[in-house]
Amino acid sequence: MAASFTPKQHITLSAADLAELQGNGSTQAIKFALSLISPFTLKSIIHDNGCGAGAVSEVIFTSEPSPPTGLRIHATDINPQFVEGTRSLAQAKDWPITAEVMDARELSFGDEFFTHSITAFVFHGFPEAERATREIRRTLQPGGVALVTIWSSLPHIDVLQHAHWATRGKDGPMPLYLPEETLLTGEDLKKMVEAGGFSDVNVHEVVAKVRITDLERWAQLAWSFLGRLPEPEPWKTQDEEKWDETIKIIVDGMQGNGNMERGSDGNLYMRVVGNVAVAKK
Repeated sequence: MAASFTPKQHITLSAADLAELQGNGSTQAIKFALSLISPFTLKSIIHDNGCGAGAVSEVIFTSEPSPPTGLRIHATDINPQFVEGTRSLAQAKDWPITAEVMDARELSFGDEFFTHSITAFVFHGFPEAERATREIRRTLQPGGVALVTIWSSLPHIDVLQHAHWATRGKDGPMPLYLPEETLLTGEDLKKMVEAGGFSDVNVHEVVAKVRITDLERWAQLAWSFLGRLPEPEPWKTQDEEKWDETIKIIVDGMQGNGNMERGSDGNLYMRVVGNVAVAKK
């Protein structure tokens, strides 16, 4: 089978690129989520589920006080590049992290394996999320704790949707990560986690401000990652022809409509709102 077309301007995101795209908003939200549960112990076995750039693991190991010696983290993601990035981070820092490529909907871990399962910002445009929440519960020990976070307000989603329609029209499919449906609410998150078999679920809202130091570079990363269409044709030749136009639409859109604000440090910031579900097995 011939390889599918990819625009020459497209950036295949590494774990470092993903961290740059996400900014420190995820870190702020993850710190808040971890503050909602009891401290880890030397017997904690943690699943960094859908690890991405390894943000959850990094927050755990860089927090004060430091986590106890003996704690272990298993980081998994379906994207091999993200897993390799997390593995490299762990090796560079000498952190006890095992990183593996794995689908969150079909984990290879045995039943009742983890004391904690943390799934941070995975369930956006995620098919069969209920399968994944069932896997979270299956792999948790009795009394184990699950944290699941989502974004409920992301100003850039509307901007990128507009860029998609302006350069591709409205007749074709939407990108997987830019669905026309609204983002999940806290109540949606609660129902999703309960559908996995949890009955003791509490949801908390978190607000973060994401710093964007280079808006055009950020737009390039955002479109490369979020503009991808469903298989079997994720990109079309017209995407390459209209790439610069698309990026300009994104940059202009982010600068307008109050989507960004300039901080006292001179950097641009985007306000995002998330929700955290805390569930106990």
